[in-house]
Amino acid sequence: MSRPFVSHVAPEFAVNWSEDLEELHEESSRTHFIDVWTRRAILARVGRLPDAPTVIDVGCSTGYLLEDLRRAMPNASLIGVDLVAGGLRKAHENVPDAELLQADACALPLQDASLVAAVSATLLVPVPAAGRALAEILRIRRPGARAVIVVPVGPGNYDYYDRFLGHERRYARGELARKGQAVGLEVLEDIHLGAPLYPAFWAVKQRNRRLYEHLEGAALEAKVREDIARTSDSVLGRFACRLEELLLARGVRLPFGIRGLTVLSRPREPS
Repeated sequence: MSRPFVSHVAPEFAVNWSEDLEELHEESSRTHFIDVWTRRAILARVGRLPDAPTVIDVGCSTGYLLEDLRRAMPNASLIGVDLVAGGLRKAHENVPDAELLQADACALPLQDASLVAAVSATLLVPVPAAGRALAEILRIRRPGARAVIVVPVGPGNYDYYDRFLGHERRYARGELARKGQAVGLEVLEDIHLGAPLYPAFWAVKQRNRRLYEHLEGAALEAKVREDIARTSDSVLGRFACRLEELLLARGVRLPFGIRGLTVLSRPREPS
């Protein structure tokens, strides 16, 4: 059996995520409607790629986005990067031909201008130095190459669940686009995902902030485990995501949502 991943970090490197969190969060994200829709939206915005492209998933976790990339791009060379060894081992099981690297997103072990596309779903949530990570994503991509990045949005919706999962923040509207521009990236698209679901999502988050913000330690973990155990896919949720997909295809952009999706391009060199 091939090695599951190559490590580029010291064993004592501090990670704002854990293997327990990885396992806890793993299965609910494979088939849940908002996660399926998020991955589909990312793939739809990668853009036209050359034959046999090299594509990186920064913060690949257990590899569900890598799986979708493999199905959509059977000839691509895929690279997955994460700091959590347990997630990388799962990703190796899911996409055994992907090159997996245990590395810091702020210090990627890749050459300058070596990739044609980068994707990331919620990487910049547990990473404190988002600007440094974006600068790295800029460095490793060729001129004109896209990065499609998804983050949770709505600072006023930050609750115990975000805190337990190690989220540094929920992003403000346009914040990721501004951070990308600050390191020299061009913003091609900046939209929300989950807008039809947002009113119910907002109500739950505000209730959580009122009733459960005091939770700590074992009580906090028990509450999060209970929440994840109740998480399930739904026909209504899938319908809402399909409706949003149709609206976006027709140019309808709602100014709120559960997640933000930003498409950033490395500017081409002047001719």
